[in-house]
Amino acid sequence: MADVIIHSPMTGRVIEVLVAEGEQVGAGDVVVVIESMKMENEVICDVDGSVATVHVEEDQSVSEGDRLVEVAT
Repeated sequence: MADVIIHSPMTGRVIEVLVAEGEQVGAGDVVVVIESMKMENEVICDVDGSVATVHVEEDQSVSEGDRLVEVAT
């Protein structure tokens, strides 16, 4: 098993975290929603696996490249 890290594609504010540690996720699932420039942007998981770690919480500011979620595959 390897961990895949999902990074923030942009600077913004986390408005919704849709996964929890231990939860099963699939490729194409939305894991986090980030607001940037008054637009909501969905961050998509690109692998099947189990959420190992959630690095962010709602209303947290993030920068491009910040870790959001780790998925064990």
